[in-house]
Amino acid sequence: MPLHLAHLRQSDPQTLMRLLDCSRDLVAVFDHDDRLEAANLAYCRSFCCDLETRPFWHDTMRANYFSNCGPVIESDDIEEWLLQARARRGKVSHRSFEAEMHGNKWILVTETVAPDGRMLFYGTDITAVRTSNRILRQKLGAAQRAAATDPLTGVPNRRYVMDQLEAWHEAQVTAAEFGEHSLAVVDLDNFKKLNDTYGHSIGDEVLRLFSRQAVNGARLTDLFGRIGGEEFLFFFPNCSVEVAQFRISTLQSMALSFGAGRKAVTITCTFSGGVVRVRADQDIHDAIRAADKLLYHAKNMGRARVIINGP
Repeated sequence: MPLHLAHLRQSDPQTLMRLLDCSRDLVAVFDHDDRLEAANLAYCRSFCCDLETRPFWHDTMRANYFSNCGPVIESDDIEEWLLQARARRGKVSHRSFEAEMHGNKWILVTETVAPDGRMLFYGTDITAVRTSNRILRQKLGAAQRAAATDPLTGVPNRRYVMDQLEAWHEAQVTAAEFGEHSLAVVDLDNFKKLNDTYGHSIGDEVLRLFSRQAVNGARLTDLFGRIGGEEFLFFFPNCSVEVAQFRISTLQSMALSFGAGRKAVTITCTFSGGVVRVRADQDIHDAIRAADKLLYHAKNMGRARVIINGP
């Protein structure tokens, strides 16, 4: 059964729920897997969703796109839009932005991510607010997203990944308890040979498919990005190295089919990787170098593996 917002507060929960359902503001809570956990009536009506089914955020956005309801999504490819949106969503503790809704409405959205990975969504109608600078702000936001996105795969690029990790580590080291967090670097195996054999268009498709599968398997707060060539970085907050190793290994041995009939080709693509625990007394770049060292040890061990212990 889905949780109601009343469960989030112990004092007079019935009154809180009635007030939230009477409010015109949109309030919702998502769990660490980005599944709707609680919402008031205004949110469910605006995003055309049913709390009882506990939909995932991406399923709600996809349904809104095809039904022309909820937020206005300006894209010819909803799956590509979702990939880019999910790769950035929930990666900072707090953010705010303006969103256009169907029906010529605008809302100001704030998203707050708790330490346990749950997200609080709050939206308020700003349609009547002066709009002279809104288009300019939209263009600036689009330019910033483009500068942080790898154009081939649609996932965060090296610059965005490093900025997020540095900011996270700086904030985390001042917390009362640092916690257990894992970082991994992986590299697709024999990628040059794949390009030489099948062509760069097939190689590009392999990179895109791997990126999509990685994002689809991520929690809301996990960070994933392409940091160069066929090399990618995973960051798993509040996750042991053993669990991180298992989660990454589920992506191993992708089977890809191209063409049809006699020209059909099936390619099995593997990768090697190294996982390390991020420490409070260690620079985040040192953690990346340690994971990279394990990655190349995995290559020397025969590839197609993710390891957590060095030689």
